[in-house]
Amino acid sequence: MQFVALTPNLAIDRTLRVERPVDAGTLHRITAVHEAAGGKGVNVARVLSALGSPVTVAGFLGGFNGQKFRHLLAADGLTGAFHEVVGETRECQIVLGDDPHPTEFNEPGPIVTKADWRLLVAGLPPMGARQFVVAGSLPTGLSPGEYADLLAELPGPVVVDTSGAALAAAVRAKPALIAPNRAELQALVPHTGDPLAAARAVYEEHGVPVLLTLGAAGAAYVGESVHQVPAPRVETVNPVGSGDALLAAFLYARATGWEAPAALRLGVAAGAENAAAGGGARVTRAAIFARYQA
Repeated sequence: MQFVALTPNLAIDRTLRVERPVDAGTLHRITAVHEAAGGKGVNVARVLSALGSPVTVAGFLGGFNGQKFRHLLAADGLTGAFHEVVGETRECQIVLGDDPHPTEFNEPGPIVTKADWRLLVAGLPPMGARQFVVAGSLPTGLSPGEYADLLAELPGPVVVDTSGAALAAAVRAKPALIAPNRAELQALVPHTGDPLAAARAVYEEHGVPVLLTLGAAGAAYVGESVHQVPAPRVETVNPVGSGDALLAAFLYARATGWEAPAALRLGVAAGAENAAAGGGARVTRAAIFARYQA
C-alpha cells in the first residue's frame, strides 16, 4: 500500500524555545530555533516513512516560502508532489517555554480553488494501490461543501483528520476513517458528553469508523468493534504531532495486516514516543516498537 499524505494547507513550522513561559506584553529571548516542513500530513508522512511505508507528501505551495518548503522536505528524506498557487506558503510559530504545552501562532495560507485541487490530484505520480490521508485545516478558497465533494473524487480510500465544519462535511463524504481528538469530536457531536458515545453515534449514523485521540488518556477505535488503549507515562518534551504520529502508526499497522487492537496499541506507542522525543513526528521505528513492546 502506498500512502498519499495530502495536506491542503502546508506550512513551514518554526519551533521557538524561550527562557520562560510566554507572558503577554513582555520581551522574550529565543534560545533555540528549529525550522521544518510542516502540516499534519507531513507529520503523518514522517512516521509512515520511519516505519517503512512508501509515502508521498502532496499539497499546494506558493512564493519564496514554497521553495523553502521543498528544501526542508527533501532534508527530511521525503518526496512531494505539489501544485503551485498564487501567494505565499504560510508559517506557523510554535513557542516552547517551561510549560510542556506550546503556544502556537498559525498564519493563513494562500488561496486554493477546486480547480487547483483537481490539478494537484491529476498530477500525482503513477502508483499502485494507494490510500489518501487528508490532514489539516482547509486553505482559504475552499468551502466545507467543496471539500467534501473533492474528497469523494479521490481515487482511493480516504482517511480524514481535520476539524470544525470541514470535519462535519467530510463525514458526509463517507471516508474510510476519521481521526479527531476529543475536542474535535465533541464539536461534531455537541450533545454527547462521553467521547466514546460520541464516536459510536458517528459510526452508527454515518458508517464511518473513528480513531479517537484522547491525549494523556490514550486513544480509542470505534467501528464494527470498539477498543481503547491507555497511554504510557512519559516525560513530555513537546506533544505537537503526537496525534499525527498515532494516526500514521495505526494506518501502517492496518495496511500490513494487523488487527485493530494491536494497531491501536502501536499508534499509542508512536504518539507517546513523539511527545517524549520532542515533537514534530521525528521518531524512529526502533523507538516506536520499543514502546509498543514495553
